[in-house]
Amino acid sequence: MTDNARLLYCLLLMKGWQYKAAFVIQFRPETDIEAGRFDGKVEHVGSSRAIRFHSLDELLSFIASALAEVRKTEQP
Repeated sequence: MTDNARLLYCLLLMKGWQYKAAFVIQFRPETDIEAGRFDGKVEHVGSSRAIRFHSLDELLSFIASALAEVRKTEQP
């Protein structure tokens, strides 16, 4: 498969909602959910946007923002 064909294939796969609403979340060792400490990185699969987060609020805010953007672009 050539690089161009691979890129086109990936772009076609990424059009579905299951990819537009997908996230990769990595937690750092300092995370202690029971103690309310969240530290890590989150990436939105559909846009490749990523941030470091240091609280649950930052993590959820990023996810909410990315999903709102997806919904906005899906509006007819």
